[in-house]
Amino acid sequence: MAGMSERLAAGLCRIEGVVEGESSFKDGPAFWAGGKEIAHFEGAHAIDLRLTRAQIRARRDELRADARVVLRSASSDWLTVEFRTPADEAFVLMLAEIAVAAHRTAGGPVPPPTGAALARRRRFH
Repeated sequence: MAGMSERLAAGLCRIEGVVEGESSFKDGPAFWAGGKEIAHFEGAHAIDLRLTRAQIRARRDELRADARVVLRSASSDWLTVEFRTPADEAFVLMLAEIAVAAHRTAGGPVPPPTGAALARRRRFH
């Protein structure tokens, strides 16, 4: 990661409840909240965010109208956001706040899986 991706990663880590760890979907870093992976980078200018189906459904028209957003099937918790400008970065962080709120647990931050627990998750993806 370089430049904007590094700033975006730092911004994600500043959100209360976010913990950085390894992705269960691919090699590389991911951002976790409430024991769920909520974000990982897809190259230098895109990020996958786990907003939840309910949050995507509530914002579907707005998200569909935004050229930065790539929606998946109606049953997916995930969407992809392309970012190239500071405004795009702020948009990603706003969506990440929504994702964190949707996954936050009462007991505080949950550490991301490592070792065998992470390997087990990766087998299912």
